[in-house]
Amino acid sequence: MLPSEASARLRREALNTCQELTRVTVECSRALHNLVLSTKEGKSDIEPLYEKVISLKEEATSLKRTLSEELISAGAILFSREDFLRLALPLTEITDLAEGVAFRLKELKQRKAQAGKGNLENVSLLSEKVLDCVHKLRDVIFALNFDVNKVDQLAKEVEQAERNVDDTYRKAVVEIFYSNAEVPALLLLRDVAEMLEDMADKAEDAADSARMLALSVL
Repeated sequence: MLPSEASARLRREALNTCQELTRVTVECSRALHNLVLSTKEGKSDIEPLYEKVISLKEEATSLKRTLSEELISAGAILFSREDFLRLALPLTEITDLAEGVAFRLKELKQRKAQAGKGNLENVSLLSEKVLDCVHKLRDVIFALNFDVNKVDQLAKEVEQAERNVDDTYRKAVVEIFYSNAEVPALLLLRDVAEMLEDMADKAEDAADSARMLALSVL
């Protein structure tokens, strides 16, 4: 096999792993959003949703490890190894943050803390916008397979979605601090809002990394 053919095959394998990691990240974000909705609506399915978030986070970590092994095996023949790692890192960080959000909401539910209906509504809206941002990131990464020329435009949509998250986050944090929620609940909700906003930031970072990968094949 010619070096160029081997490089193309290794790149496809690494990209497939990144796309599977993206799928898991989206599923983890969706499971988290469902947990947020259940918390807001006072449902009793928090624990299984929490376990699902944990399972998907572990799957993402395993996929990142698989990617690292593939890139080490590829050696110098694959020139864009660092770009793949830069893409995988924020994806796994999104699932790490999702786990942190899920844990805090689970504790909020189990301790029957008075969080305030309005605060949970704001967190739900923030979670919805984060999920939209992650969905748009998925479009960016899958475009690397069929039309790299669309990557930049799709990445701009991620940037706009991240700005929408920022706006929602600022309003949510102000309302949390001026609400009548118990102090422990207030602090947990502040953490939740910050972690959700960080998830959108990581999605934007991943979109930037996808741009770098697209440039490597143009």
